[in-house]
Amino acid sequence: TRRVRAAMIGRRLILALVAASGALFPFQASAQVRLLGTVGLGRPLRPLDARARGLGGAAVVLHGGNLSAINPASLSRIASPGIWVSYQPESRTLEGDLASGDIETASFPLFRAALPLSPRLVGGAAFGGALNRNWGVQFTDTLSLSSGEEEFLERRTSDGGISQFRLEAGYLISQVWTVGAAAQYYFGESRLEVIRDFVDPVYRTTRTANAVRYSGWGVTVGTEFQPTADLILGAVGAWGFGLNIRDDSTGAELYVDLPVGLDIGASWRIAPDLLFALALGWVNWSTLNSDLPQGGVSDAWNVGAGFEARALSRGNAWAILLRLGGSLERYPFDLGGGAPSERAVAFGLGAEFIGGRGRFDAAVELGKRGDAQTNDVEESFTRYTFSLAVFTN
Repeated sequence: TRRVRAAMIGRRLILALVAASGALFPFQASAQVRLLGTVGLGRPLRPLDARARGLGGAAVVLHGGNLSAINPASLSRIASPGIWVSYQPESRTLEGDLASGDIETASFPLFRAALPLSPRLVGGAAFGGALNRNWGVQFTDTLSLSSGEEEFLERRTSDGGISQFRLEAGYLISQVWTVGAAAQYYFGESRLEVIRDFVDPVYRTTRTANAVRYSGWGVTVGTEFQPTADLILGAVGAWGFGLNIRDDSTGAELYVDLPVGLDIGASWRIAPDLLFALALGWVNWSTLNSDLPQGGVSDAWNVGAGFEARALSRGNAWAILLRLGGSLERYPFDLGGGAPSERAVAFGLGAEFIGGRGRFDAAVELGKRGDAQTNDVEESFTRYTFSLAVFTN
């Protein structure tokens, strides 16, 4: 029987990879299983800015400029050329029978630019995350040899994931109705490294590594409808043309159909200085059960809501905004006895300056992922997001 004393190693161990449990067991003989390396494709990521994070991830529609790369129709309300970027450090504490430890990570979940092409048409480009495959585990085991049982320590780490680059455009049909579309290219690489150290010095340390590359295409369409000055409603549909997965070490390839997703949201200005935002999303990841050799894929969904209050301002010169939000999200790939979920409460701070030509936003989210009884492990996290936006005029 396996004797596992798993502990977090390196810098990045993530429960939300949803494949961590699969990483604790040797690769099966199937080329497709070896190709994927672990169960599932990773933890879904959304290219959100700090303002949306402070509002619980509500990024389908927002008054005052929606900078997250979710709804391409929001581009049509940007009047000046601009560029913005987000930076996201995160601290995690993992607890469970198979893994435990602390970890620090940092990423750039969003880089986006917009360029008005006419009074009604705005073009843009964005880079952001799609699926995260960063994790690491360490455990002890025994190997049966002719000389007897030999104990060894094994370390497995995976770095990388899948990102997306999108070209997008938003069109202002009228003051109350906008539409938008985007074409996404999915790409990336994850590298799995396995190091095995035997307790008996007679046996040499072994090290193996394999890299998996990803590529695929997708499209997104969205719309915004503003029946009154205080209310905006929106919807986004996204689907992919497929994802090609190739193991560079063996040459094995696997092609999977990417899921269809739907997001709806609303932004309601309750009072002149108070905004409420809501967003709900669903992705039919379960369609991958027929493509992935391990199965165990469920539909994913998310819900987020938050309030934004203008605390201080000086005309159009500058303003300080406070935000409070909450979110709940279910991941698609099973871990332990089911698909894990993420729940978090968010606090945010925003500043608009130089007459709206500059924006700085910050958010902190306190939350948990997974459940010790259902998923064997659970993770508490503190996630920070910082965004800076600059417009020409």
